[in-house]
This record gives sequence, structure tokens and C-alpha cells, in this order.
Amino acid sequence: MFIEGRELTYKHNIPVTKVEKYWKGLEEGKIYGTECKNCGAKYSPPQADCSVCYSSDMEWIEISGEGEVVCMTEQYSFPAGFEFLNEPYVIAVAKFGDFKVIGWTKEKVFVGDKVVAETEKDETGVWKVYFKKV
Repeated sequence: MFIEGRELTYKHNIPVTKVEKYWKGLEEGKIYGTECKNCGAKYSPPQADCSVCYSSDMEWIEISGEGEVVCMTEQYSFPAGFEFLNEPYVIAVAKFGDFKVIGWTKEKVFVGDKVVAETEKDETGVWKVYFKKV
């Protein structure tokens, strides 16, 4: 026996107070990560509290320069909230020094490609990180 499936929409507010610098940075063209002053763990996207040693003593670090793509995926199905997209899109993770940054691309990238990270609003007005091949 089966029950007919239903579409569910789940919305929630994400508290950004402790990581507001990250979101403001995107608007200014900057990408930030955090590093725990206690144990040295590094986070991108930034975290307000260290999940390794549970310290709240974090330092903000601007991530810039050239990175290298370490993994990527091309999406052909669009999750809820991304129905406005009309073609496949690529999300990648690139390593910038000690930080791994996740971002979108407007061009095909492959593991090993050199990229720079830029910030830009998407079609819905949300600031995101985008990678551009060097």
C-alpha cells in the first residue's frame, strides 16, 4: 500500500548575527573564513564556534588569491527553491591555502583547475561565491 506523495515546502530563518561579517563581506567582494585561536581549526563558510574544541575565540581571515578545484558536481535536477534555473549548474570546492571554499561556477571547471573567487548576486538577489578560471 502506498500513500500519495505531497510536495512540502520548508522555510526557516538562518540566524546570521555571529557570522554577519561573512555576508557583509560578500557584498563588499570579500570572502571570509574563521580560524579558532585555541586549536587552529579553519572554517569556510565561517563558524562562530569551533566544532573541534568548542571555543568561541575565533579570528576572521580574508580568503583571496588563486585556488585549486578539489571537487565539483554538475547539477541537472533542481532542488526546491532553485526552480528559476533553466539549465544545469556547477558547484565546486576549491582550496585556497588552508581553506576549502564552496562556490558556483558559470563555466565548466575540472579538478585541478586554477580559479579565483569572486562574489556576485544570483538571479534572486542573494550574494554568492563564484569561481572563475585563471
